[in-house]
Amino acid sequence: MSRWFLEGYLADGESVYRVPLNRFPALVGRQTDLAVALQSTNVSRQHAEFLQAGGQLLVRDLDSTNGTFVNHHQIISSQALSAGDVIRFADVEFRLWQETAPVCPPATADATRTAFFTPDEQVNRMPIGARQLDQLLQQKLIKPLFQPIVSASDECITGLELLGRGCHPDLSELPDPLFFLAEGLGRSVELSETLREAGVQAWAASPFRDIPLFVNTHPRELKDCPRLIESLQALRSRHADAPLILEIHEQAVTDEGTLNTLNNALQRMDIGLAYDDFGAGQARLLELLNTPPYAVKFDITLIRDLDKLPRSRQEMIGLLVEVVKKGHTRALAEGVSHRGELAICRKLNFDLIQGFACGRPATLEQLQQVSTLR
Repeated sequence: MSRWFLEGYLADGESVYRVPLNRFPALVGRQTDLAVALQSTNVSRQHAEFLQAGGQLLVRDLDSTNGTFVNHHQIISSQALSAGDVIRFADVEFRLWQETAPVCPPATADATRTAFFTPDEQVNRMPIGARQLDQLLQQKLIKPLFQPIVSASDECITGLELLGRGCHPDLSELPDPLFFLAEGLGRSVELSETLREAGVQAWAASPFRDIPLFVNTHPRELKDCPRLIESLQALRSRHADAPLILEIHEQAVTDEGTLNTLNNALQRMDIGLAYDDFGAGQARLLELLNTPPYAVKFDITLIRDLDKLPRSRQEMIGLLVEVVKKGHTRALAEGVSHRGELAICRKLNFDLIQGFACGRPATLEQLQQVSTLR
């Protein structure tokens, strides 16, 4: 038997709690003896109610002062609901979900009397599209794109970076909105894994399979290193000889022990390591080079309009390039958008170049049409 429940944030703004809807009608409001009691002065004493009619769950506004909203749209009277809908009572927000197994709240709390509060600045923090994201992940509705990484000396393709896009008709295809949605649902790691798996599978079956593939990680993946390692081991088992490079943001790993554990596992799997977005925040170059990577990717903020910067600034970046190369790793300029920037990157002895000046993200079929493999 299926069961409905509300998922929301407690007063700390971080902890997620679930409130089962056990009986109908289930009243919602500021009054403390209601099925869903909310501690917010903007919520009416009896604000709204949940009803069941013909197997359908509905929410009905009870002439509240500050309104009831479904998927960010205010309802006039009642509205039918579906799993994944975002429901807001004044300034308190929930996501509606449905499960076939019973959902049990923590033993220390009484779910029917637990109060929620969402500060004004947190309203609309729950993005719409939970059901669609689940479909995207389950059906792997992913379109892998690949951006060339070229040698600075002759612009020959020496690598590709995987840049996945979504293919669900009701969701944005761009990664930022997708990850914003996944973050709100606690599924950002799963989305990152799905993008990576789909891209590696497509690349491994293409003529580009002998060219190193740079694959990305989400910062949350570094908070669960065992799971990340397990996902990479699964990739390696399916693609035994694939030349893979794992990109991690320089600020994503704050614990050197975690970095060493990851790097040791990568070495056992024969997967390279690259530090992404170097220089975007607090640059920790010497610390990073204690674990020498395959490449250090200099952030676009260091490369943008490099040809127009004072010579002293160019020389500073050149010194960083020199330190990277002395650390027996490759210096990669990211976001090189035109030939002027490319010329200075060559002058500063970058090894690798990535950016629109040398190739835009494309499908493997498009790359085959415009690329000559050497």
